Amino acid sequence: MADKKFSQVYVENVLDPAYRNWKANFYAASLKVHKAHLCMLYETGIISKDKAKEIAGGIAYLEHEFSAPGHIPEGVEDLYFLFEKALGQQIGDENAAWLHTARSRNDMDTTIFRLVLREELAVLIERLQVFSKALLARCLQGENELTVLFTHGQPANPSTTAHYLSSFLMETIGDMKWIVQALADVNQSTMGACAITGSGFPVDRQYVSDLLGFENYIPNTYQAVSTSHWLVNAASTIRNLMIDIGRFAADLLHKASSEVGLYRFPDDLVQVSSIMPQKRNPVILEHIRIQAEMVAGACDAVAHSFLNVPYQDVNENADMIISKLIETIHESTSVIDLLQESVLKMKSDPARAREICRQFGVTTTELADSLVRIYGIGFRKAHHICAEYVASGYDIQTLRDSFFKETMQALDLSNSRIEEILDLGTFIQVRKTPGGPSHEGIKAVYARAEEMLGDMEKNIISVKSKWHRADDALEEAFKALIAG
Repeated sequence: MADKKFSQVYVENVLDPAYRNWKANFYAASLKVHKAHLCMLYETGIISKDKAKEIAGGIAYLEHEFSAPGHIPEGVEDLYFLFEKALGQQIGDENAAWLHTARSRNDMDTTIFRLVLREELAVLIERLQVFSKALLARCLQGENELTVLFTHGQPANPSTTAHYLSSFLMETIGDMKWIVQALADVNQSTMGACAITGSGFPVDRQYVSDLLGFENYIPNTYQAVSTSHWLVNAASTIRNLMIDIGRFAADLLHKASSEVGLYRFPDDLVQVSSIMPQKRNPVILEHIRIQAEMVAGACDAVAHSFLNVPYQDVNENADMIISKLIETIHESTSVIDLLQESVLKMKSDPARAREICRQFGVTTTELADSLVRIYGIGFRKAHHICAEYVASGYDIQTLRDSFFKETMQALDLSNSRIEEILDLGTFIQVRKTPGGPSHEGIKAVYARAEEMLGDMEKNIISVKSKWHRADDALEEAFKALIAG
């Protein structure tokens, strides 16, 4: 392509930033695409063996010797054309031009972006696997740590740290499952779609897809260059993860507050006041929440960038938005690092849990349940009896009087038996419902978590193994072209 004079404003604000972004983040992936496409051109007979050898030699030379300047040269539109120009200088312009047969920047761009984004998503998934395993280990440590769970900001039920944390563990695994699916959406080749409708040349889309390690190619050529699903889905799943983490951080802040005091964080995670000597501020949780909110907002921006955008190949699918999405992935790992450090180091306060339960009658649900089980009365009646007991300030005689008034029989439970029913340990032990806080109940959560983590680990190992095998196959095919 002949050199073209562009507006300096356009160069400074569009072409040069994009060029530098490509040079830093996408050039290596573009070389893979060049090689795979060249191998396909030869295997399908679109170009001759001698031509393929000459082009392969030129690419190999540039791979080691070509150094793109820091800023886009005058008259050059992008890194593609700069590379093609350098290749032409090496093997002749006419020979170099054959490399662009049966392809367009449309299908090349999205394939290159997918190559880079899939690696980033895989790293995020692996980081979440590490976090999930660490969180699972912390759950096992917390099976006997008493705590209180809240609804609507009020003390509701006693539980354990294991039950509390394993709930968030399952949220995280659920988010990870959707990120794995987003990776599957990204892991599709668009090569062969060319600009929109493919090509009159006998291209082999599956061959290129296989050489690049993709799961498959997108079958419809128009969809291949127009779809936004691979970006919006990835952004949305990361956003959901960050929303969940932000909510959990806010809940931990509540539980760590002086008024609640169920959890405490060590000094190495706590900052002090510059004026108030008594202050211990677990602001690490605020930083988790802030960073998570910022990442979620950036993911929203990626998704919103496609609102009312024509269903065509457009620059919303270009490097700027891809790079912003990759930035959110990098920033999300900071959130996960901070959260893991917080969860692993936080300490429960069982004495405070017992105090809250006594103060707010948190275990009276079990008393109502026990009246139903022991005396066969309806739960609504038992609920009313216990409500009057709570309203009286936990007066045992009021409990007995209310029971008699409602049932016309005496409550023959001893005071010590009533106290035993109201004990936190009793409340937790009897809740053997799968997924509940007892030792028996929590096993169902662990089993599901381990099963899902195991499945996702096998999935990512399989996907990455295919990438590695494809890299080897690509290099072997490319070297065969060089050898002639």
